[in-house]
Amino acid sequence: MKITPHFSLTEFDRPARRGFPPAPYPENWIEERLRPLAEILEVIRGRVGTPIVVLSAYRDIAYNRRIGSKNTSQHVQGRAADIVAQGMNVTDLHSVILALCRDGTLRDRPRWVGGLGLYGGVGSAGFVHVDTRPGKRLARWRGSRTAT
Repeated sequence: MKITPHFSLTEFDRPARRGFPPAPYPENWIEERLRPLAEILEVIRGRVGTPIVVLSAYRDIAYNRRIGSKNTSQHVQGRAADIVAQGMNVTDLHSVILALCRDGTLRDRPRWVGGLGLYGGVGSAGFVHVDTRPGKRLARWRGSRTAT
């Protein structure tokens, strides 16, 4: 099922990992939570001009605990994606997304980025975390975890 022109529902499911079977993205959240997230990824894809790969999105609570993440993770709420852009380092991708937030493109409803994290950097495998958490401020951070 296509959510937007370049993103399908299965890209946001949790695949089988770490002894857990696959878990589908919850159907009751598709319109309210997933569609806005996928539309944000479309804007990012349009700006960088290259495909966006979703490394991790929805996580059920048991899996999220297993990887050591907090119960309050936006992944558990179906509002987050860890991404990379083909042929682009994650530091540059993060900078593009931050610029889109600062110019209002991704800080105006319905395209609302509430959280932006950078994991890794130039010369290292990493990813950018993007989420649609509610709130007035853009939460930003750097981390060192690997994609899950």
